Amino acid sequence: MAQKKRAGTLAAFIALLYYEFLWNIRKKKIITIFIIIFAIATVQLAFTPIADAIANPPQALQANSTFVFAGIEALTGIFLFLVGVATTMNTVSGEFESGTIVPLLTKPVSKTLVFAAKIVASVITLLAAYSFLVGYIAIGGTLIYGPQDNLNLVPLGILGLTIGSMVWASVALTLGTLSKNSVLAALGSFGFYIGLLIGGTLIAAQLGASTVLFYAPGMGATGTTAACAGLERGGGQTFSTGTDGLASMLMRWVLNPGQVLNFCGFQFRASGNPTTTLLASDTFANVAFRDLWVSLVYVAGLLLLSWFAFRRSQIVES
Repeated sequence: MAQKKRAGTLAAFIALLYYEFLWNIRKKKIITIFIIIFAIATVQLAFTPIADAIANPPQALQANSTFVFAGIEALTGIFLFLVGVATTMNTVSGEFESGTIVPLLTKPVSKTLVFAAKIVASVITLLAAYSFLVGYIAIGGTLIYGPQDNLNLVPLGILGLTIGSMVWASVALTLGTLSKNSVLAALGSFGFYIGLLIGGTLIAAQLGASTVLFYAPGMGATGTTAACAGLERGGGQTFSTGTDGLASMLMRWVLNPGQVLNFCGFQFRASGNPTTTLLASDTFANVAFRDLWVSLVYVAGLLLLSWFAFRRSQIVES
């Protein structure tokens, strides 16, 4: 009996997944996301060859063995936000707006199973989108710029992009579930993103890489491989270490786990320019692990809130 019940639950879950993908295709959501990603990747691949070709005099295209690695690291910020929000902003709210939630709720399945299918469908969509994007960049980069280094780290990049984007997808899903309005979900998510961006910029400008930024979604604190006192000379590399930079941090975790990142602040004086000072330092391994669990905590917390609101809204609507 228990085995038959599990089989029935699995069959219902698969049917709900199938429904979700059909819903996304009918709304042209998946198609739109893949078209945007294809366009962005094409521009990224073609920009340098075109610029070299139209230069006066034309320049020979140089081999670049780090193009793919650097290309994955560059996929942060507003890009992850837009893909994440586009994936989930009408996952729940769109069904309430169109009325399709009513026949869905009449099915003999639990409310939790319906919500779980929506989440799994969103994760699969993001994973497929970023696999396509990174695969396209890897193949195109190899053909155009020659053999690439560290291609074994590409799966970690895909994982990091998916989780980082899922943070914003969870924000949009929660707002959409609470408001039952796709426009409010999109605008609310954008307002939340801009607010975090402005707040993070102000904190960074006044305090530097404050520990507050370690646990905020988005770009997070900026770390550098240079000594803080040498920042005025532009030495070392800088990295965004927030949830948006998770792909970069995971790849760097494997590539250079023991390399130290310095987080610098500003020391203001009564006279003269402010000077930089070391606030904290940590290895790529520890920073990547912190980014990973912070991202997962945000996703889990927001989805829990969304699940609670979804269950409650079903009861109200029924």
